[in-house]
Amino acid sequence: MSAIFITDLHGHFDALEKLPPTNLLILGGDLTNFGTPQEFEAVVRMLRQRFTYVIGVAGNLDPGPAADGILADFGMYVGLLIQNMNGYNLIGDSGSNKCPRPTPYEWDDEERCKHLDCLGLPQVDILVTHAPPYGFGADVIANGAHVGSKYVARLAEMTTPKVHCCGHIHEAAGIYDENGTVLVNPGPFGDEGNYAEITLPIDGARPIVTLKKVYDK
Repeated sequence: MSAIFITDLHGHFDALEKLPPTNLLILGGDLTNFGTPQEFEAVVRMLRQRFTYVIGVAGNLDPGPAADGILADFGMYVGLLIQNMNGYNLIGDSGSNKCPRPTPYEWDDEERCKHLDCLGLPQVDILVTHAPPYGFGADVIANGAHVGSKYVARLAEMTTPKVHCCGHIHEAAGIYDENGTVLVNPGPFGDEGNYAEITLPIDGARPIVTLKKVYDK
């Protein structure tokens, strides 16, 4: 299976027209920039019209849990219940751990961790979160500090995905190793055109993940 992962659009959509064809478009959240539910729904409707198969999560700058409901209404939401796309299992979660300034879709890291062990989550192929996991490179800000989520790191540890797609921390774009999982933060798509191409070989070989830009010449 091949897929394209984009995240952090922040209300900028011109680059969508330059994406190559894909079996599946995966969204990492922040489709809007402090958008209302109505604005978020308009974006989701537009994406549904442009792409045949779309699935993803909401970001901390999207309109809270209402955004998950909108994604679900359009058959595009991947949450903690497994979604199967072309034989591959995906799981995910929206929002982020708390930011220095309040944003619409945040949660408490420690509180989320308390409930994970009760869920009995299975192994998956792809994990999609807006927030990066704490401590694996995709969460490093300009001063060198790690600001990722320990809940997300624990979620990845429990589900052992082949690929973990995340965003949120623009300056931490890259491909990293997360205890054997390929962790990818492509950087913002909206005004920069960053995205990741993902291929999961059918023979179970290591996933192929490549960072690209739609504006590359």
